[in-house]
Amino acid sequence: MGCTATLFRVLPSSPRARTCAATVVALLAALLPASYAAADPGSSSTSERRARTSTVDARVLPAQVKAGEPASVLVELEPAAAGREVRLEQQQDDGGWVEVGSGLSDGKGRVLLDVDTTEPGLSGQAVATRRLRVVVLPTEDTAAATSASRALEIHPETNCRPRVAPVDPEANGEAICLAARLDSWRHARITGVGQQVNASSQDWAAPLDALDSTVTVVGFDLEELDRSFGYEHPFGQQVLDDLLARSRDGAVLVASWHATNPGTGGPFTDRSWRDVKALLDDSTPEAEAFWRDFEAKMALLARFQDGDGGRFPRTAVVLRPLHEANGGFFWWGKPKRAAYRALWARMQARAGLAGVHNVLWAYSFNLHTAGVRNPTRLVPARIDLAGLDSYDPETPPRRASKKLARRNRADRLGLAGYEDVARLDRVPRMALTEVGPHGSDGSWNPRVITRTVNRSLSSRRLRPVWAMLWFDDEGYAEAGTKQISSLRGGHRWLASCPAGFCF
Repeated sequence: MGCTATLFRVLPSSPRARTCAATVVALLAALLPASYAAADPGSSSTSERRARTSTVDARVLPAQVKAGEPASVLVELEPAAAGREVRLEQQQDDGGWVEVGSGLSDGKGRVLLDVDTTEPGLSGQAVATRRLRVVVLPTEDTAAATSASRALEIHPETNCRPRVAPVDPEANGEAICLAARLDSWRHARITGVGQQVNASSQDWAAPLDALDSTVTVVGFDLEELDRSFGYEHPFGQQVLDDLLARSRDGAVLVASWHATNPGTGGPFTDRSWRDVKALLDDSTPEAEAFWRDFEAKMALLARFQDGDGGRFPRTAVVLRPLHEANGGFFWWGKPKRAAYRALWARMQARAGLAGVHNVLWAYSFNLHTAGVRNPTRLVPARIDLAGLDSYDPETPPRRASKKLARRNRADRLGLAGYEDVARLDRVPRMALTEVGPHGSDGSWNPRVITRTVNRSLSSRRLRPVWAMLWFDDEGYAEAGTKQISSLRGGHRWLASCPAGFCF
């Protein structure tokens, strides 16, 4: 019986087996190329095997915050595995590192670690820059690994540094810091997830409470909020408190304004009177009604500005008045270009006269389709942000062709007009100010948002700083289900956007 035959049959502990094994190894070493001999797995140490299979990446979300605002570090491990221990470390003045947090990875190899951004005594022109890194501990199969260090900038309220300053020359510290915050999202190529609430409903927070994960942007309507104060059993104060509390906890607030028709007193959809130019003449009854309504909305924004009498932190708001004007849906729709832009300038001036300086001004336009004008012609002279409202029609029109019917059934996000507006020099930031399905049964997949953004809007200039989904419009059968929690896969999609950021 030769060595080759016995090598695999005799117990490894036997002298004969050891002798034969040594002989075979020597013969193989002589016959094979040097590279093969060096690659003998039995000669590799455990640490060498681990080093080949373990990597860790860290991303700060967002990378620039105001002191006290939430920030997180997203950790991604390769290979992905659940239960791996990671440690968040911060660099000290002497160059050493100290642990400031820890967590366990999920099944996708991800873990989200919160960062304490409090900086007592930070004021003036000072900026606190923290260097952070992540260390993943070794296991039996994978080695320890350390990420590259990442910077987190923490600014005092009086010294935030937006890449583009607000258009209001008297913008307060909160508005300046909000602009800086949105700029940091844009620079990092991240998109915040937004959810609109119905401020005129007693269940105003239901679209948010139904979510398992957080959102970074909360939308509401000034007309709805104003109305909720005047009900027989008013709850406007509760809504206001809730919005201020969510802002305190890190949410960006975005206010729309579905203004009452100043000519008829009817709703915003009443187009029996639609002379926007008349609002520029203070002698007309329509102008008197419009500006009285406008002043009431400024009074609401002033309550955000002072934290409702100091009960909450002072809060800035993104305001998008008279939205979707390039479409014919509302009384202000399809106006004369000069009149619409002049009305915008007048609103900005009167907001300043009312002492409201906590606003970033957003021009929000409708998807450029048949019957909807090119949005570039109405862009106001001074804006802080422009945003697209794009709804995917789920129901094909009557007598639609088979091709059109198939197109309607496919989940998509239209972008017509978006890039045209984004490339204008006076547009510093972009957003998807309303997005989702129209006439939906809930099957619309919100992953189309991130897919479209990553494929078509990945550059910093085009990347939207947030994407806002509307709430479910009860009582409007044609509206269908729109909010994140009502969409099949909505929870999973939001979970794929850690800390409410998609990238």
